[in-house]
Amino acid sequence: MKKLRIVAMRKVLINTLLFAMSFGAGMFLAKAAKAQDTKSLLWKIEGNELAKPSYLYGTIHAICPEDFFLKESVKEALKNTDQIVLELDMDDPQFMMKMQQNMMNPGMSNISDQFSEEDRKLVNDFLIANFGANLDQLGIVKPFGLAAMVIQKTISCDKPESYEQVFIKNAAEREIELIGLETIEFQATLFDDEPMEDQIKMVVDGVKEFEDGKDEFKQLVEVYKTEDIVELQQLLADSPQFASFADLLVFDRNKNWIPKITQITRETPSFIAVGALHLAGENGVINLLKKEGYKVTAIINQSE
Repeated sequence: MKKLRIVAMRKVLINTLLFAMSFGAGMFLAKAAKAQDTKSLLWKIEGNELAKPSYLYGTIHAICPEDFFLKESVKEALKNTDQIVLELDMDDPQFMMKMQQNMMNPGMSNISDQFSEEDRKLVNDFLIANFGANLDQLGIVKPFGLAAMVIQKTISCDKPESYEQVFIKNAAEREIELIGLETIEFQATLFDDEPMEDQIKMVVDGVKEFEDGKDEFKQLVEVYKTEDIVELQQLLADSPQFASFADLLVFDRNKNWIPKITQITRETPSFIAVGALHLAGENGVINLLKKEGYKVTAIINQSE
């Protein structure tokens, strides 16, 4: 029975991690973005001795079916590229196993006793209501995984759509390569060097501010649908939750991606899809690519 519970918990974590890396990263932002002039989720990458253009697309990792959209310009960009690049290589046969292994505390240790009595009750009540288990069972999960589980529940539908799954299917149907900018090990261990008290606070604050988080997610989706990547960041810039993790979750990762994107696009015309919150701002992927000498222009859709 205990083993079955652990397997079930791992499945929950796998479904929440990518969502948290997109929406959660936005929730953690505390720095205002430098304005981009154009509303667009799709950007064309040219110049800098590229033989053919590549494309950059901003996703939201989970969105209700009624809000999901994929414009014709995105479908055309996919057709005009020979490789799909996501934050993670999600068609890796070892993906599930690696995710399971890296979302657990070392030695499967339980962190329940590291919560204060008051905070443990608060978190336990939430976990029982939403997942049917408390920290006695779920405390083996890293705090970031627990925070991801809290964040996931802010979405209003039971079966959200995934842009990543659409792109994985596209790569499989066209029999083209799908690769990742990061490894599962990297994403799952982002917080490992942070003080445990800060990680615990991240979980507790998520529960305390849960209702606000639901409202923020609704606003996030509405702004995402307008393709205004600047407003998307500004909407979330004042959120106090996890403000100290903004560099860790967003800006440092952006900088790490640029050499990889440079190499990838020189070798193969690629469709690169990352969380939309990574695009705008002085340290956004768009501006960082421009600093490297690329011409990065918005693909503007007429009404479709």
